[in-house]
Amino acid sequence: MSLKVKRIMRKLKSFIPMMKGLGTVSFSQFGEDIIMLKMLDRYNVTDISYFDIGANDPIAGSNTYNFYTRGYTGILIEPNLALCNKIKSVRPNDKCLNFGISSGNQKEADYFMFSDEQSGMNTFSEEEANRYEKEGFPIKQKIKMPLKDINEVLAENFTKPPTIISLDVEGLDEMILEKMDLEKFPALLICVETVIFNKDKEFVKRKSIIDLLASKGYFIYADTHVNTIFCSRKLFDKLIA
Repeated sequence: MSLKVKRIMRKLKSFIPMMKGLGTVSFSQFGEDIIMLKMLDRYNVTDISYFDIGANDPIAGSNTYNFYTRGYTGILIEPNLALCNKIKSVRPNDKCLNFGISSGNQKEADYFMFSDEQSGMNTFSEEEANRYEKEGFPIKQKIKMPLKDINEVLAENFTKPPTIISLDVEGLDEMILEKMDLEKFPALLICVETVIFNKDKEFVKRKSIIDLLASKGYFIYADTHVNTIFCSRKLFDKLIA
């Protein structure tokens, strides 16, 4: 997630309590949860589970909390132990796993942690961490974290593919999506950040992620500029048949 988006998010979090009672509340960055809820409701999808990779806070900014409040459950991955424990406390019916996701055989990696207020910047990418530090956000801690292969985690925790995959892993999204076996675990919806903040401080679309998911049979269902919601063409065609 870019620094500019994070600054916007910090402001938006203060408005969440004010939004209650005004209809369906969104807890996502830019309403992605509402888009997915309405899509699934429109096509009468009621057997819903989710796989939230890089979950961070259990409520604020979450793409899956709205589903949790409706009785659905899923698997959340959060390397930050304090946040993982918070998720377990706030969302006891979900399963939160405290490790990182790898796209290969690597068993552990350095995990760069920032202040609690900037926990959304925590990352396994040294390049991303150094970029944040250059922009005035000092690295608070670097620790070794265990990693598990993305497809092993899916196989161990899902007897059938999750309906939704939400992915926010600070610079490593594309690598994980490339390794993810979407033939064996074809999620209906995938929500992932598809912009980067370039050296000129402008948003630039990450076309490589769009092309990658297109090659795996996914089309763009919705886009909030920062995040894109992809839908499996094969599964969507079954819904509308």
